[in-house]
Amino acid sequence: MLKPFQNDVSILIQSIAIDEFQVCEVGYEKCQPTKPFECTSIDYWVLHYCTDGEGYFSTPESPKYHITQGDLFLIPANCSNKYYPSKTKPWSYRWVGFSGVSASKYFKSLGLNSKNCVLKSSVDEKLNNIFELIYLGVEEKNNFSTLRYSYTLFEYLAQKTAKQRIQKAPESLFEDIILYIDEKYMHDISVNEIAEYYEIDRTHLYRLFRRHRKTTPSKYIQNLRLKKACSLLRKSSLSITDISCSIGFSSPSYFSKFFVDRMNTTPLSYRRSFLNSLDNLK
Repeated sequence: MLKPFQNDVSILIQSIAIDEFQVCEVGYEKCQPTKPFECTSIDYWVLHYCTDGEGYFSTPESPKYHITQGDLFLIPANCSNKYYPSKTKPWSYRWVGFSGVSASKYFKSLGLNSKNCVLKSSVDEKLNNIFELIYLGVEEKNNFSTLRYSYTLFEYLAQKTAKQRIQKAPESLFEDIILYIDEKYMHDISVNEIAEYYEIDRTHLYRLFRRHRKTTPSKYIQNLRLKKACSLLRKSSLSITDISCSIGFSSPSYFSKFFVDRMNTTPLSYRRSFLNSLDNLK
């Protein structure tokens, strides 16, 4: 019999299993509406499953996610984060913390990392049961059961995500890729990273872009960054350094060179020219 949610129940574990894969923490919570709060980084991964309600989650490298019932979100190891419930529909969730080299590999195989921390899903009673069985294994100090259902969790999620990808038509897949890029262009994303996340090879990715956008993935990313840069130069007072960082360039000088190559003028000259054109209209 699965237990109903209580307020906040968690169990920290000294050590279970081998160094390559350990369960560090389990718990569940039915949240009350609270103000946003920051969480300091910890040295292991914590996977949450939203069983009810809604909330929000973000890390320094990821966008702000709106989490709804059925979604999973991962707090990566050594990563500061912020998560909090919706004020109108506060969430309930279960969580399990994992450490070890194998845990890192398992999350990577699911496409989860510090830049992509969420698996969108619908309500799944089987998934909820697996989380509960891991919790019961820890509560009863049954290491075998804890590990068994932990591996079951990763196996089930792998099957679930693989099925979702297979079911996607090429058009739907491409729409997802565009959305992925639109959400992450401000980070240091690469064509290899995109192909790896969607479990397709670079050639397939290239063909999708040629078919739907008549361009390449890298050029699409560059054009998007250029468009965002021009918009910020026209509509904001951000410095060139701040703009370069906000569109995915780690070096302002490299951004300026990129901008000159594309626009035949410097970012600063582009801004001045735009402001002068506004003055002339007055």
